[in-house]
Amino acid sequence: MRTVLTLPEQRVVLHNVSWETYERILAEHNECRSPRFTFDHGELEIVTLSAAHERYDLRVVTLVQIITDEMNLGVEGLGSNTFKRQELERGFEPDSCFYVETLSGCGAKIESIWL
Repeated sequence: MRTVLTLPEQRVVLHNVSWETYERILAEHNECRSPRFTFDHGELEIVTLSAAHERYDLRVVTLVQIITDEMNLGVEGLGSNTFKRQELERGFEPDSCFYVETLSGCGAKIESIWL
């Protein structure tokens, strides 16, 4: 039996990156699960995910599902999405994100939770 080695998570931060460059990089990696990109006022962090990182993500997703089931809250998992706002010069890609119905006393408001 052969052993498969998994690489550790790696990250790099680039400085003085324009919003246009960030958008172009996102477009070139639109259908890719990895790497992940976070942009904040010209700082671009690029992260490749490790197997351990993915395991933790799956555990958190399971935990969110169990908690929302126990609390009878509606939840919709949206996986990893890209959230970006040019006017704020910010964008990020959470590992998993959810829309969770708030408690009934708060009405029908929907909140986003990013992990």
